[in-house]
Amino acid sequence: MCKKTVLLTLVMLVALVFTVGGGVQAGEIIYVDDIRESVITKEVLVRTADNVIVLVDTSSSLAAINKTYKKPYYELEIAALTTGFGRLPDLGYNVGIYKFTPWEVLYPMQKFDAAGVTAALKKLPAEPAGKTPLVKSLNELETVLKGLSGKTFVYIFSDGGYDSVAGSTSPGDKTAALAKNHDVCFQVIDYAVQERDRKTVSDMSRANMCSRAIPFDSYITQPYYGIGPLFYTKWDTEVVTTSETKIAGYKVDNILFDLNKSDPTAAGQEALTKVGKFLVDNPSAYTVLFGYTDDTGKPEYNMELSRRRAEAVADYLSKNFNLGSDRVVALWYGAENPIASNDTEEGRAKNRRVEISIGGL
Repeated sequence: MCKKTVLLTLVMLVALVFTVGGGVQAGEIIYVDDIRESVITKEVLVRTADNVIVLVDTSSSLAAINKTYKKPYYELEIAALTTGFGRLPDLGYNVGIYKFTPWEVLYPMQKFDAAGVTAALKKLPAEPAGKTPLVKSLNELETVLKGLSGKTFVYIFSDGGYDSVAGSTSPGDKTAALAKNHDVCFQVIDYAVQERDRKTVSDMSRANMCSRAIPFDSYITQPYYGIGPLFYTKWDTEVVTTSETKIAGYKVDNILFDLNKSDPTAAGQEALTKVGKFLVDNPSAYTVLFGYTDDTGKPEYNMELSRRRAEAVADYLSKNFNLGSDRVVALWYGAENPIASNDTEEGRAKNRRVEISIGGL
């Protein structure tokens, strides 16, 4: 029962509680702040453009049937626009939607609003018709660009065909001029068939380094391919600190005994009552009791007396607070581990004791 090897773990456990509780008064609960840090990783979308402009082609050439999807280009164009805007994250873009055959404002430049954009697309004509005044529409676009700040992405749906006007510049020259004078990138949704028309699309998509041509079928298959340049994804880490006040221990003064006695005094019982109530209020807690004597008797007698003292305290807690043996552990050491000198009566009185430790918190 008294083997030191069995008790070593319990003694070490208790040492922590008493170290924390230095200078604590009898019956005082020891609190600590449990501070924890957690690293949270989250996906963040960062916009690469401030303004998004879409020029929608509604000319008669879009009545042609797309060979891949067996549907008119115009029907596919509207479906792709609806899907693309539906997937556009709301990152504070200014958006404008314009029909350029002829020029008509469907959604004037304003903060992106998904419901408003959907309503604007419903204003498009049911059937494609008319000519393609592309250069004239690019002139209208210049007026819009002059009123904007920041980077602008312009999406142009085009088969490369356009109605040329004598003395006017080509679409490619016009987009190059706009790119030179404004912070703009052209994204040309390309469904050109004729060689001349392909060159027109190629010229517009080379206005500057950030402009490009997007094959129509690719855009239809994955609208994200079109809106992808408008933002990028980065991963941010955030350290979140939380603090919770927890009970770290419960410190009571030693239970002292009269010479050759093993019953707790009135003061000792008062202190034990506080311990018992604490254990009842904290069901995970348990107590370890360490019985001691002074060195005035024979070692065998002192060992037996320290046992009776430890068991008397254990019985008091168990009977008065209905605590099982798994929550009250009694150990004894005789005259070992004195906390004061045994050469004086005052010192011997301090050594006649039961130390109480609380664990499981």
